[in-house]
Amino acid sequence: MDYDSDPDETQLRDLERQAADPADTSDYYAALNVARTASTDEIRDAYRRMSRMFHPDRHHTPIQRQRAQRQFQATQLAYEVLADESKRAAYDALGAQGVQLAYAVGHKVQTARDLQAHFEREARRRRTEDIERWVQSKSEINATVMCNGRLAPEQLVMRHSFAAALDDHTTAVVAGNMFAQKGKGSGNIVATVRRALGPQSWVAFSLPALPPYAVTVESAHQLAPTVFCSTHVTQGLRRPPAATVTVSRMLNDAVAASITVRTGNRYAHAAKKPVGKPSGVALSLSGAHGRRGEFHVETAAGADQSHALVKYTHRVDRRLAVSGGVTAVVSPRGLADLSCNIGLRATLSDWTRAAWRVDISPVSGVVATASVHRLGHKLRVPLLLTPVMDLRVALVAALAPLATALAVDTVVLAPRRRRIVRERLAELRDEQLAQLHQQKRHAEEAVRLMAPQAERSRRAARAAGGLVIELAMYGDLPVRLAAQNCNQLAAALDAVAESAGALDAADQPRACDVTLALAALVVADQLVVAGGASKRFLPGFYDPAFGAPKSLFVRYSFRGVTHEAVVGDDEALALPMRQHATE
Repeated sequence: MDYDSDPDETQLRDLERQAADPADTSDYYAALNVARTASTDEIRDAYRRMSRMFHPDRHHTPIQRQRAQRQFQATQLAYEVLADESKRAAYDALGAQGVQLAYAVGHKVQTARDLQAHFEREARRRRTEDIERWVQSKSEINATVMCNGRLAPEQLVMRHSFAAALDDHTTAVVAGNMFAQKGKGSGNIVATVRRALGPQSWVAFSLPALPPYAVTVESAHQLAPTVFCSTHVTQGLRRPPAATVTVSRMLNDAVAASITVRTGNRYAHAAKKPVGKPSGVALSLSGAHGRRGEFHVETAAGADQSHALVKYTHRVDRRLAVSGGVTAVVSPRGLADLSCNIGLRATLSDWTRAAWRVDISPVSGVVATASVHRLGHKLRVPLLLTPVMDLRVALVAALAPLATALAVDTVVLAPRRRRIVRERLAELRDEQLAQLHQQKRHAEEAVRLMAPQAERSRRAARAAGGLVIELAMYGDLPVRLAAQNCNQLAAALDAVAESAGALDAADQPRACDVTLALAALVVADQLVVAGGASKRFLPGFYDPAFGAPKSLFVRYSFRGVTHEAVVGDDEALALPMRQHATE
């Protein structure tokens, strides 16, 4: 479990996703009992074993044949998907829904890596599709306020945009912006057409409706799996073009490096006093530090001034983060400014974030900025608390909101979230009762089909001193043990025995007997249950405790010695093993 994930909230998200996804009733890997890294030969061998068990011709009564036909079709579907390279890549990335897309794009790519990359992009696009419907209209408001005894608006900047898709690859955006300060202002309307050139490449052209007229061309490209490039070129009527090029590369899974080059449009020989934007270059390094930290380091050099900054963000939990940074600005005359900032960022809901940041500088004084971001709309209010650097004001402005936010979250919001989550979990469990009965019926039908072969194998193994599954229980066992240590402690065995007694006495059992279902998977005195997926998808299994963490307890004999093992729901199991022995 992740350090900053509340167990109940994580469980609720998983259950809501499971309840909302009608395809989440099977797992093709579990249906064949193979690992997700299984080779084609391993998948073929597993399919042959399962098909022999469930083939309708091996059963005699019409009811048995009907039940076997359903199980056989599920086994055959799993094999057809996993044995095909393109379908398997689609299934790994998108689940059962992704298999339908394999026919459309399978011929356009050549390697499994290409397929995996394509379907991962398609998965991201689908996950963000619903959100994007709500953010076609975006806005940003920046209102600077002076706090010198009374609140006085100092500056207002607003931007609003509307986007509409012209076709599958082209989007048109109309944006309006305005700027007002001390009774004066300006504004403009900009039209943009953006064209997708590929899954990771696009180009956009922008043109304003009012002067100053300038054409802007932007583009972004993925040059390699870990290399990205973006460009921004502006061409005015009376000034030379200005271009900005940024190239980023992932150094590893957590750190990225970037270099930005700005040509500017200032030419010293064109006028006695140079005008326009200067050129410059910037280098930056950003990424994750450990499990809670994020950092950003940047240094830039320019004709007018250079700067260096360091920023670090520490996530207190999944909803709250604090940050701090230092920026030094150098001009040709020496140190121009040295500022620092401290900030607080809170996630109020899945769609809403709020932030508070305090900047301290000998040049600009103490400025506190409050901001709210919901979907595509942003509101920022910079408050000029004092025009001079006052450490006492800065300290109060930085620490008071942080302490207040922590107190409110601990005393009010966290208990409220836990109560809402518990209520929602109870509702989901009630809604899943009907599906539970259906899953239980299908599992029992599978066990009836597997029972004859399982019983014959158990009798033969018992006579030869081989691997015999004596008892197997799956579900919400009232025992919480680490799989690698559970069989080394005598107390663990007592706990398992108490668990079995508690389940037998419960009004609503939270576990099911899977002895025969597990015995049917034994091959040549060996049992291997693949990990990486819930065991509820195995043939003859079902979910007896929706929303609860589940485990599998197995008691088996091998060469006359009793063994016992407990593994988690998504952990692999291999039998027999010497450390499982109880004697």
